Amino acid sequence: MPFLSRRVFGAIAIVAVLVTPGSTLVAEIRTSNRIIVPASGVVAEDLYAIGGRTIIEGAVQGDLFVVSGELTITGTVTGDVVGMVGGRARISGVVEGSVRLAAVDLQVTGTVVDDVAAVMLDGDVAAEVGRDVLVIAGRASVSGTVGRDVRGQAWSMGIGADVGRDILARVDRLTLAGTVGDDVVYGATLHADVAEDFEVGGQLIRRRVFSPVWSKAVGRALALLGLAGFIVTGLVLLWVFRGTTADAVEMVGARPWRSALIGLLMVVLPPLAAVPLFLTLVGLPVAVIILLLWAAALFVGPIPAVAWVGRAILRERGGLVAGFALGAVLWRGSMWLLPLLALLLYGAALVIGWGAWGGAAWDRRRGGDEWRPLPPEA
Repeated sequence: MPFLSRRVFGAIAIVAVLVTPGSTLVAEIRTSNRIIVPASGVVAEDLYAIGGRTIIEGAVQGDLFVVSGELTITGTVTGDVVGMVGGRARISGVVEGSVRLAAVDLQVTGTVVDDVAAVMLDGDVAAEVGRDVLVIAGRASVSGTVGRDVRGQAWSMGIGADVGRDILARVDRLTLAGTVGDDVVYGATLHADVAEDFEVGGQLIRRRVFSPVWSKAVGRALALLGLAGFIVTGLVLLWVFRGTTADAVEMVGARPWRSALIGLLMVVLPPLAAVPLFLTLVGLPVAVIILLLWAAALFVGPIPAVAWVGRAILRERGGLVAGFALGAVLWRGSMWLLPLLALLLYGAALVIGWGAWGGAAWDRRRGGDEWRPLPPEA
């Protein structure tokens, strides 16, 4: 397995070398659980680092391409830093090019001569950035100095930097401090929280968030396609796993609390198990597979609960197929009509349905001694 993983990651790195714009065919490729460039070390070319942890204390005289569980840069990279980090990324050194990263948790506190472009769950850019900052995040904070523009889309965003030109943001919550050379334009449902000492050279403009007509039409079309895909997928799974699915639907009505408890564990545990696997070279592909299966299960998990609701409304006429089809339409329709309750409706169906499926599969594996669904009444 380690040998196979090295071969696979080596192939990925080679392909990345070939397809990266502006890259040369001369590069150093390292694959290991821990990749370290010590303080006295110098990589005199591009570095492709694929492994559990990447630590740059010395100098990389070129670009750094990284696919890693963790990233720490306290040294110098003369080119760009590009890649994906499954955990924490800490950049406190000097990047003479741009930082373009997707990371779970990103902190940039050093110096970036060009741009910072990041997709992250949580992050802080408290650095000296020569040009632009572009962030897409759940929560983001931008401080320090930014030579040109700050552009972002986030649930919560705080900007306390000295910005040379404009700020353009689409957020739910926005906090403004520091100074801005030109305009601040933000789209939000609420007004921004502006500090008393905030200075803006141009205008502070709030644009209410409205969806254009074409986007509503596209959204409705995608929603209908999603409903059709859910029904088709559900019918296929009802046929392929007809025994387990029938038991799961019965378990939803007979043991909802047990199903909910099992489903909650099945929703929470796989991501938690995948995080430490990202830190090892052998575990990285396993973690990716776990997360892919988990993501697929988020789509199909509600099937038993949805089928039970539809079958209960039909009073078991038409069987599981008709019950599931009706339940799917009512379930998705309720989420469209009640958007404030959509997350609750989806979460309840997911947790109970996924738990019922897991519980039924486990009981069948053990021979069905603990759980046998009652036959339907004549």
